Amino acid sequence: MAIRDLMSGERQQAAFAEAQKLADSGAYHDYTDIEYVLRFDYGLSDVSALLDSQSIHRDLNRRCADAREKLDALSV
Repeated sequence: MAIRDLMSGERQQAAFAEAQKLADSGAYHDYTDIEYVLRFDYGLSDVSALLDSQSIHRDLNRRCADAREKLDALSV
């Protein structure tokens, strides 16, 4: 079942879990990149509302930075 088909509480949890996976991939700079992917690739038009929290933004930004650092360290 797609995230967009879930009920609101489940939807928020699933969107956050998917956002964390994307952040941990190292392919994104920050939470705004992830929101873009979730909105346009996953069809979550309300992703900004689902992930509307400073703590979520900080967590995703930290995960993005950590993942990029690991990728950079592996490429050296």
